[in-house]
Amino acid sequence: MDKIIESAVRESVKKINPYVPGKPMEELQRAYGLEISEIVKIASNENPLGPSPKVIEAIKKYAPNISRYPEGSGYYLKRKLAEKLKVLPDNIILGSGSSEIISMAMETFVNPGEEVIYPFPSFAIYRILSYKLDAAAVEVPLEQDFSYDMERILDSISPRTKMVILCNPNNPTGTVIYRKQLESFLEKVPDRVIIVSDEAYGEYVENSDFGSSFPYIFNKNIILTRTFSKIYGMAGLRMGYGVAKKDISGFMERIRPPFNTTGPGQEAALAALDDDGYVEESYRMNIEGKNYLYSELGKLGIGYIPTQANFILCRFDRDASGIVRELEKRGIIVRYMNAPGLGKEYVRITVGTKAENAKFLENLREIIN
Repeated sequence: MDKIIESAVRESVKKINPYVPGKPMEELQRAYGLEISEIVKIASNENPLGPSPKVIEAIKKYAPNISRYPEGSGYYLKRKLAEKLKVLPDNIILGSGSSEIISMAMETFVNPGEEVIYPFPSFAIYRILSYKLDAAAVEVPLEQDFSYDMERILDSISPRTKMVILCNPNNPTGTVIYRKQLESFLEKVPDRVIIVSDEAYGEYVENSDFGSSFPYIFNKNIILTRTFSKIYGMAGLRMGYGVAKKDISGFMERIRPPFNTTGPGQEAALAALDDDGYVEESYRMNIEGKNYLYSELGKLGIGYIPTQANFILCRFDRDASGIVRELEKRGIIVRYMNAPGLGKEYVRITVGTKAENAKFLENLREIIN
């Protein structure tokens, strides 16, 4: 490593381990000589149905215009989202995935040395962004069953706390904050604390007691984030949005990068919002797939955490790295979760199509036996 460059890098950046995404299908294709059509990727929580046909048509229609910069503010998309959510366009801020909204929220409000509280284990980006800003990352452990202890989060708030991030449903556990838990938390949390509610998987939730932060955004200092990457099947277009009081969104707009969302992405999101039937089919298929996987994993004696998202965190009775490698040789990509807060026994699987789930289970049975 170049010593001059190393000495020039900010100390907080040296603490960061780069985010490692799910293994791409092309990597297996190169490593094992597989055809792309043979590979099942159930590692990155993508919608296995792909995008809505209306989305594909919108992208094709927009294609001749890609030499032009997009409409910078996302005027039409913000208005359509506002209409759908029954808020004002000024309450909406657009980003390159919900991760950019979270990043902008932290850049807007968190000063060096101030604390950012978030659950643990959870989405790795929270730690990365905290270190990036020289903030103090305060990781509050989930319960043994990976459920939320909101009182523990409250107890972690100090005079230095600027922000609390709630991943709901939580990635990678699929567990949620329930309505009464959230209401009690919001009653007690100091007004000076900014709350980011990362609800990237919110559209997949089945439980009627789910505590979305959306009903409270005008009562507390809350930034709700959602994405088109998951149930809308648009992960490759990087489209997300935040919803907040105008005072909050207005300051965030000041640091929003120019043209941070693409023209094709905006048009695709507009089309996606017109296809409720596609979302309903994705939701129904996820429930059926989850229940099937629960049943078959149980028969194999594999532990799992019941989920409110489109993925399942599984726990094997051994280091799962060998199982993951064997699955990859057979063209099946899952997510090995040997990460802080978990351990070598954990694997996260995305709920796939009926055929993908069956292929995964068939090969898993062979490997285990």
